[in-house]
Amino acid sequence: MKKGIITGLAHIGVFVKDMDKSIDFYKRLGFTLDKEEQLGIRLAFLSAGTCLIELVEKTDIPTREAGVVDHVAVVVDDIEAAIDNAIANGINIDASLISEVPILGGVKNVFFEGPDGERLEFFEYCSNTNLK
Repeated sequence: MKKGIITGLAHIGVFVKDMDKSIDFYKRLGFTLDKEEQLGIRLAFLSAGTCLIELVEKTDIPTREAGVVDHVAVVVDDIEAAIDNAIANGINIDASLISEVPILGGVKNVFFEGPDGERLEFFEYCSNTNLK
């Protein structure tokens, strides 16, 4: 099996000003609060079916006319191979920016930009204890 392929959407990250209010809103929409984490900033992960939303509390978000999505994350089975594949296809990703983050049982991730400046993320689960 080829390594480094995208296997699905990991989550959608949304900046929120008031975490409690946002958690309540998404729960009322039908999402389940799966986990909250504090890593210098407050994070919450909510799911509905196969959809996972990561709320990122930022009290200093400027008022925006529309949209608060911070990034789109896709699950990869091997982050290094995914980066190699992207580079081979002309997409610039700096592998030195890979982070290991102790959320959701441990993940590796790297952020990069799309053609219009949109933030994308490769997201590799490091254990079987995840929310995928």
